[in-house]
This record gives sequence, structure tokens and C-alpha cells, in this order.
Amino acid sequence: MRKICFFLMMLLGMGCAAGPPSWVTKREVPEYPKSKYIIGIGSGPTLKVAQAGAREDIAGQIKVQVKRTLEARWSETEEKLREEVEGVVSSSVDMTLEGVETVEQYYDRGEGRYYVMAVLSRSAACRGALGRFRSAAGQAREYFSYGMESRDRGDLQGALEHFRKAKKTLLDAEGAREIAQVVCPQALFRAGEAFGELEGKEKVSLARIEEAIREVQRELEGASLDGWTTAFGFALAERIGEMPAVVGAFTYRETGVSGEFRRYLTRKMSSALSQAGVTLRKKDPDHRGMWLSGKYWEDGENVVVYAELEGPGGEITSLQRAIDKDKVSYALEPTLLGEMESLVGSGGKGIKLALWTDKGRKPAYQEGEQMVVFLKADRDCYVQLIYHDAEGRDFLIFPNKFRRDNFVKAGKVYEIPGPGDRFRFTVSPPFGTEVLKAFASTEPIPTPQGRFVGGGLLLMSGPTRDIVEELKRGIQASAGWAEASCTVNT
Repeated sequence: MRKICFFLMMLLGMGCAAGPPSWVTKREVPEYPKSKYIIGIGSGPTLKVAQAGAREDIAGQIKVQVKRTLEARWSETEEKLREEVEGVVSSSVDMTLEGVETVEQYYDRGEGRYYVMAVLSRSAACRGALGRFRSAAGQAREYFSYGMESRDRGDLQGALEHFRKAKKTLLDAEGAREIAQVVCPQALFRAGEAFGELEGKEKVSLARIEEAIREVQRELEGASLDGWTTAFGFALAERIGEMPAVVGAFTYRETGVSGEFRRYLTRKMSSALSQAGVTLRKKDPDHRGMWLSGKYWEDGENVVVYAELEGPGGEITSLQRAIDKDKVSYALEPTLLGEMESLVGSGGKGIKLALWTDKGRKPAYQEGEQMVVFLKADRDCYVQLIYHDAEGRDFLIFPNKFRRDNFVKAGKVYEIPGPGDRFRFTVSPPFGTEVLKAFASTEPIPTPQGRFVGGGLLLMSGPTRDIVEELKRGIQASAGWAEASCTVNT
């Protein structure tokens, strides 16, 4: 037994003395010729670290070769574009490394280190890179075409957006192409490029896209607010399609309140949509068409306008544009912003309450138009509806002398005023941002203090903030309660 043990120890010692396998230092293995594989060697205290090192070694070799091909291919006048292509090469290399395989590993007991050899098949990596190149180049052509169409229609913001997408995807394509040029056998790379030429599609270069972007930016700098808004409206008309639409309000940030700029946007958007062939409706209580509303805010030297289209099924389509703040001569921030903050809240416990009008959730009304309010709760409850007008007065408009029963059944949509009611809500001066505020409770809600005025409405007493806080305190003690709000711009 001792002889056997001694013999085994001798063999182990000879193995250690023999040293590491040749691939650790020479990077050459007959089974993996360099013409067909890129070889990477990594080492580290753990197998995982060594494997990562081998992958990094392959990535580094590819990046070095790509840099050489870039310097040879791009002229000095295109240095900026070359740098941008270099910037996307890393992500393209990461995708290429998905095909890396670990084929050899060795542990040096003396050093306490692992060594790993990984390989990347040139043909597999080539096919992947060429596939990404063709896909991204095709996308870039599409975006560029969309950009040209938008520019022809006068939608400069839309054109700029598409041209920028074209540039980004073409940069991705160029990154994949550079990888392909490095990893592909030359015959396969030339065949891939020839295949692209046989498709007969027009090539789009980064230089051409850059020039288109610069031209549109120059045109935008000279565009007037009217021209910009009209182009925005035409872009929205494309998304609306054949459906009718109701134009609601554009409010300041998330406040639900709007300033002077809102009236301009509503007027110009309506005009542009009509010019584009969209059928505009004054009202759409059953939500059978598109409801257009949005918000605007300052962002540095620009004013950003975000438009939202809500379809009959609740689907949302949005579009955002920006214009130089110096071109907007209208007041942006609402004058009564602080006063409105207490009115535009929503939430509750145990009840979900929805509130909207016959013009949607962010309506805009003209003098003489009649407003109809809709509400729906998911639980039997009592509801009070308050209207805060442009003069800062608060009216209890439901229940009222003509419709005293304010109990609502779960899941039923209530229309106020309904077809049989003997009252109407008619828009009249003063005009501005006004608020509909609904409170719901599983318990009856006491009638607020105030006095009855014309039309059977209760003019409530006290500051708005106090009225709202008192009502909320009263209903929050019940098993279920909710509040909802809807800004009304007149």
C-alpha cells in the first residue's frame, strides 16, 4: 500500500512540474484555428473571474481591430461621426459575445489560479452581426423616410424626431457592420454586403441624416408659434385618423389648472385639426371618439407641450413637442394656482369615484354652452358635487332644489342634469379655470352652510380651502369615502 501511495504522489508531482498547458501562453490550439475562431485567455482566483477575463480578452481584441478599421474607413472630416460609431461598438460587442464558449480550463495549484480558454466562432458571430446590421439599417431607412414625409407636411418637430431615430438606429447598424468586418471571413463579409446591394434599397448615410437634422433645426429656429402649433395639430390629426374628436383643455404641469396659453392652444389646435380634415364635436358624452387634452410646462429655454388622445376603449396615444420660450407671448402659469391646489385632489378609502363631463375629463367650454356632468361609483354611496367658479365662489350644484336625492347605486352612471331635470348648467362670464369637485360617502353627507341663489343652487359660505377640509373631515369618518375632481376651462 505504501508503494502505491508513493507512486501516486510521484505522478502528481510530475503533473505539477510539467507546468501549464501550451494554450495558456501561446493562445494556439489545433482544434480552434485562428482563421475560424477568436481565442481569449483569462485567469483569476476563481473560475468565474477567469471566465469573465477570457470574455474580456475576446472583446478587447475585437474593439482594437474595430478601431483600426474605423480609422481607415472614416475621413478626418467625419471624426465626430466616427467617435459616435465607436460609442455604440461596445453594446454591439456585448451582443456578439453571446456566442462565446469556454473550451479549456486549468488550475495552477502553485499559484492558486484558474486559467480559462474561451472561443468565439467567427462564422456564428458574423451571421449575428450581419443580421443586426441589416435589421438596423432597414429601420434607419424607414425612420428617415418618415422624417422626410413629416417635413413635407410641415411637421418639423415630427421630422426631427424621426431623423434622430434614424441616426440612432443607423449608428447601431454601423456598429454591427464594423463588428462584422472584424469577425467575418472576408468572403462571407463581402457576400453579406453584396446581398444588401441586391435588395435594391436606397442607402442612407449618417452624413445625410446629420445634414437633414441640421436643416430642420434651422427651420425650427425660424418657425413662429402659429406655424409650430399648426404643425403640432396636423401631427395629432394623423393619430386621430377617421375618428371624430373633442378638444379639451391643456393645463399647467400636473396642476389641472391653466393659464392664458391654454386658450391659445385650444383655439389653434382646433383650427389645425379642422384644416387636417378631423371632424370636431362639441360634446361626446358616450366617448365614441377621441378626447384630446394635455399639459404644458417650462423646461429651461423651452416650453414643452404634451398632448394626449384617449380613445373609446381607454387607449392612450400621446405626442410631445417643444418650442423656444421666447416665442410664447402668453402667460403660462395660472394666476390662481395656489387657490386651486386644495380642489384638484382625488383619492379615498373603500370607494372608487369617477367624474367627467360631456366634453371629457379636461373640458373646455365657450360662453353659452351647456355642461353636463357624469359620475359613477363602485359602491352604493351619497354624493355631493361642488362647482368652484372663476370668481372663487363655491356652489353646491348637486343635490339641489330640483334634484334632492343624492344617493347613487354602485356601477350606475349618473347624468347631471339628466334629460328630465328642470335645470341646466350654462357657461357664462367670468371665464377662467373652474373646478368640479365630487365627494362620496357611505353615510349621508350634511348640507354645507350657505344661502340659496338663482337656479336653486347653494352658494357656500367661507374660503374654499376651509369648505373642502370640512367636507373631507366629515366623510373620512365613514366606512367608505372618496373625492374626485375635474378642471373646467371656460
